[in-house]
Amino acid sequence: MNRSYYKVPFNFKNFFEQKDLKKISLQESISQYISIIITTAFKEYKHDHSFGSEIWETDFDLLTNVNRLKERIKTSLSTKIKTLEKRLSNINVNILLGESVVSHTTKTRLKKQLKIEITGVIKKTNEPYSFTGMYYIAPLSYNNG
Repeated sequence: MNRSYYKVPFNFKNFFEQKDLKKISLQESISQYISIIITTAFKEYKHDHSFGSEIWETDFDLLTNVNRLKERIKTSLSTKIKTLEKRLSNINVNILLGESVVSHTTKTRLKKQLKIEITGVIKKTNEPYSFTGMYYIAPLSYNNG
């Protein structure tokens, strides 16, 4: 059975006009879903209050030891991805936590930067899978650069 995977966010205008929607690969679909898991706070998804990750719970926790913080996030993500992303096996999560200088027009700030690396095997094709996401925490935001 050949499945179609669609890019998020969904283009409802094209949908209602019965135009083609942007399709993506299986790998991209898995990456989108992992990114949604990472950036969703617990209780945010009303149909499953346990959906999401621990990142939001640690977002402003500036007092916790860096190693404990990394381990807490890693454990949460490992558990959630293994539970929720059924298309992967042999999942491994690696967390790197550092600091980065962020400049906006007149302001320069030092923020915690979270690099999340996830590897595994796509069950359907037995191909290796890799995801890398960069996020700033306190408050959580994405690093698209």
